[in-house]
Amino acid sequence: MAVLISNDAGLDTLIGPAEIEVAVRATLAAEGVERPVEVSVSFVDAHEMQGLNRAWRDIDAPTDVLSFECESPFDADVPDGEPVELGDVILAPEVISAQAGGFGCTPAEECRLMLVHGMLHLLGHDHMADDEARAMEDRELEILRALAQDRGEDPDAVRIGPTTRHIDD
Repeated sequence: MAVLISNDAGLDTLIGPAEIEVAVRATLAAEGVERPVEVSVSFVDAHEMQGLNRAWRDIDAPTDVLSFECESPFDADVPDGEPVELGDVILAPEVISAQAGGFGCTPAEECRLMLVHGMLHLLGHDHMADDEARAMEDRELEILRALAQDRGEDPDAVRIGPTTRHIDD
């Protein structure tokens, strides 16, 4: 697995590179991805995120995370042993930090959630329907609790709100 972390603006990423790689690896393992993959995780400021959100989703506002899928690790057309270019997860730490308090969590906790959320999108999860949203939230919670346990924290203390429903979109 290769994780390319980009932070050209020198932003506070809220969690460190090692933790980013652990979260990516845990999400891949939880989803049964066994083949080599390459994924990009980028940190951008709110202004750049707003431009991306406007260009790709026609929403003229910054958002916390965007995911851009390239190849599926489950695609039989990608030759065995060849790394799959999974895609890009783009995070806006300024937006993530600003919304964390409203969700009753720290910026680092919210960043972990948004990273796992973005990775699940790259792996084919979606949340446009309520049942999909509930399934995605359940998966996020399962992965985040496993990560908390690995850090020596109480996994039952991990809570996430209804983060995946896009009622306003």
